[in-house]
Amino acid sequence: MKEIELISAADAGSDVTSIGLNVGDLTHASIQISFSSGTLNGTLTLEASNDNTTYATISGSSQAVTSGAQHLYNITDAGFKYVRVFWDRTSGTGTITAKAVLKEPINRF
Repeated sequence: MKEIELISAADAGSDVTSIGLNVGDLTHASIQISFSSGTLNGTLTLEASNDNTTYATISGSSQAVTSGAQHLYNITDAGFKYVRVFWDRTSGTGTITAKAVLKEPINRF
C-alpha cells in the first residue's frame, strides 16, 4: 500500500486542481479530501486522462460542498491512466487537502 499527497493544505478560497495521479494497472485506489472551515461552498469532482494533459470530468463524481467536510472517492478497475481532484469554489474560505491510498493485489502462493 502506498500513500500520496495530492493537495497539501491549499487555499480553497479559489479553484484548486491536484497533481495527476497515475493509477495505471492498480486494482484499487481511494482519494480522501478534507476541507477546513465551515464557510466553503463549491463543487468537488474527479477528472480522468489517458495522457496526463487533457482531462475530462468522471461522470457521477461531482459532490457539492457546503461546509468544512470530508469526502472519499473509491476507484476500482479504472479504464483511464491518470486521475486528479478538481475543486470549483463558489464562496467562502478555508483549505483543502487530498491524499490517495493505492493498493496492488498481493499474490499468496
